Amino acid sequence: MVNDENPYEFSNGKHVMLLYRKDEDRAEAAAHWINQALEEEQLCIYASVYAFDTLNISSITNLSTKIKNYQEHLDNNNLQIINFRPYYESALGRNLVLFENLKSNLEKLVRDLIVKGKKDKIIVFADAACCLCENRSFGESEILEKWWQQVHNEWVKYNYHITVICPHPHLMLQTEEDTKSKIANLHDLMLDLNNYDLDHLGTRIGQENDMRILVVESDPDLMTLYTEFLGKNDIDVVVASEGNECLSLVKENVFDIIILDTHLSGNIESIDIAKVIYRINPGQRIVLTTTNPLYRTTAIDYYRVKEDDILVKPFMLSNLLDVVVRK
Repeated sequence: MVNDENPYEFSNGKHVMLLYRKDEDRAEAAAHWINQALEEEQLCIYASVYAFDTLNISSITNLSTKIKNYQEHLDNNNLQIINFRPYYESALGRNLVLFENLKSNLEKLVRDLIVKGKKDKIIVFADAACCLCENRSFGESEILEKWWQQVHNEWVKYNYHITVICPHPHLMLQTEEDTKSKIANLHDLMLDLNNYDLDHLGTRIGQENDMRILVVESDPDLMTLYTEFLGKNDIDVVVASEGNECLSLVKENVFDIIILDTHLSGNIESIDIAKVIYRINPGQRIVLTTTNPLYRTTAIDYYRVKEDDILVKPFMLSNLLDVVVRK
């Protein structure tokens, strides 16, 4: 799947997990995407628990100084502010009625935009799930993010272009890796702000939006999972389940990366597959997936891969994407 649009612009309606370390970064990110969306004539909704807490850096009072033509956009309803505190408090009690009402309102807004002949794209910066994590209400955060993802899937089905960006505190989730993984898997994308310059958020993927990858994996479920995930990130994916199929594809095609599992079915060992690949294309980049811990991956020298290009199973899909897009 190749798309000329930059997936980190989120313009086609994605559900995004935004990891941040500092409140200042979170506020800067909110302002960044609001400005970007307003420039593209999208409707922006800032739904924050701290929207009207003037002492908080994420308050609209603070953000208004970072948003271009703030008052004009507010007066024209291009920018809408929602006090998300009541929503957060209801989510603490696992009551999502307010969110269901929000869903209905967003869908009505999309329909109204279409009737008026305007761009039918909406971007929502929503932090209730974030605040649940800050409160260590991880179960409630998972429930809410699961709801958002189900709603997002419904919107995709009906071709509603509504993007929802959900910030999450990296440091809080760092000690909750299982929870972090579960929440990440309830999103289309996970973006760690620590890895990006806010002024150049699109550069990393935008430079690779014509990337073509060969995935060599015998497990059909993993093959499907990798394909769907990378495809959602606008990466063209070709698959092979065993060595002969892989080598036939390599002889006839050029791939930016080959993701090669070390435990393939078939009569050719993965290490022998790698040797043939290098004979065909000496400069080929190979990323290994393996169940062996790094210290037991004794054939690294033969595979000619860097330690950073080895993914030890099980790993998060966001880690796979980080390895794939890294220069």
